[in-house]
Amino acid sequence: MDGCEMIGPLSRTNLARKAGAGATAIAATALLGALAACGGGGGGGGGTFPAPTPAPTAVPACLRTSDVASSALSIGALSLAHPRGVQRHTLPAEQPGTLAVRFANGKISASAAAALARLGAHQSTDLNPQGAATFSIPSGVDARAAGATLRAVAGVLSSGPVVLRSKMATPNDTLFNSINQWGLFKIQMPAAWDVSQGSTAVHVAVLDTGFDAFNTDLAAKVDGCAIFDLKNGIANSGGSIEDKDGHGSNVSGIAAAATNNGSEVAGVGWNVHLLEVKVFDTATPSPHAASNDIAAGINWAVAHGAKVINLSLGSSDPDPTFEEPAVAAAIAAGVTVVAAAGNDGTNTISYPAHDPGVIAVGASAFRDVSANTLAGGFEYVAPYSNFGAELALVAPGGDPDSFQQTCAPNGTTCPDFLQWIENLDSTKGPFRSPIALFAGTSQAAPHVAGAVALMISKDPTLTPAQVLSILKANADDIGDVMHQGAGRLNVLKALNATP
Repeated sequence: MDGCEMIGPLSRTNLARKAGAGATAIAATALLGALAACGGGGGGGGGTFPAPTPAPTAVPACLRTSDVASSALSIGALSLAHPRGVQRHTLPAEQPGTLAVRFANGKISASAAAALARLGAHQSTDLNPQGAATFSIPSGVDARAAGATLRAVAGVLSSGPVVLRSKMATPNDTLFNSINQWGLFKIQMPAAWDVSQGSTAVHVAVLDTGFDAFNTDLAAKVDGCAIFDLKNGIANSGGSIEDKDGHGSNVSGIAAAATNNGSEVAGVGWNVHLLEVKVFDTATPSPHAASNDIAAGINWAVAHGAKVINLSLGSSDPDPTFEEPAVAAAIAAGVTVVAAAGNDGTNTISYPAHDPGVIAVGASAFRDVSANTLAGGFEYVAPYSNFGAELALVAPGGDPDSFQQTCAPNGTTCPDFLQWIENLDSTKGPFRSPIALFAGTSQAAPHVAGAVALMISKDPTLTPAQVLSILKANADDIGDVMHQGAGRLNVLKALNATP
């Protein structure tokens, strides 16, 4: 099988639809010429682009009416995007001017109130279900030092800054369809779906950048949404769930895109449904999520019936005030929490994946001998994937080399789909595309979240601890004991081991 076969048959009409008009149509013509030189493609996982799916005519429940008015872009009007690689942590570690405090017994003691007054702190949010609140502090007050002072005060369980989390990947929209979802085959999804295709009553909550409600591979799967992107742990009732980044739509698609509908991509959780919680402020050029918003999103997801929570986000600092207690409460309520291990290539798992009871997921990758050719290739743990004692297992996350991150699509060597994870994007995002290529532990985590949802669909009595035990006991060894945790996810084995 050569690289041309993996591309599959493409028609001028289909490719032009993906590339759009004008200058990008020239790129489409060049790609067609390259494919024609290959003899038109063929089998090995290839396929034609599906027909464009129209945007829903009704206003999606999670969007404001004004969002619909601004969504004039059709799925056919797309442009070629420059690829970007795996995202490392480059954002600030804490929210300035804020202090997180968690109180014993859910009450602010007199001594704690006095200590806060001495710091010039003012309460800006009510106590959450775990007894934590956000306080504003004067610009000259260091939140870490103030937190250390407060932790010595009677009635204060924990205190410190509100920690900011970063996304684990950024998109590369190459305008190809989903002919190469190699990761689903490595984790044995075709056979796994014969065991369980999941239940519509099981929900995966995705805490991320929102979702593209105009993509029919997602719109029919989302049963509820919430927005916590104000960095204060309070719901943003005037906000929009629309995904202006693409990361959330991609993660959601991997976990549970509409499957067997003749459109775009398949998701691990065939029949599983989604709850969407927007925690990233995507109105800013460099979106990030605050740990108090993440905690609020977790609490919302638990209250609204999520059985699995996916957190494709993280940073190096813990948050024992808001985030860790919310995670612990979710797990205690029987909700399985899955999180990305991080993309720094270090032996330290990022938070919240590092928190007790969380299924920390690293990234596996596939190295082919020649572009888009399975023969002779091998699996390995992506070098950017964090590792350590807390790592549960790895799942497909991709590992694009420097050429793939900068190359212009040519229909043969670029893109090399085996180096990426291909799934949904957002037509409201920077590349304005329904499909994109991503890479990172952000993409690995939702493979596991979708698998967990299938397991719970088969046996709703499973506890988070039992889920973790089954996943680890049935993972595949890919030859990197130091970095792979228990091994690479095998959904078929995990489902067969589920009662």
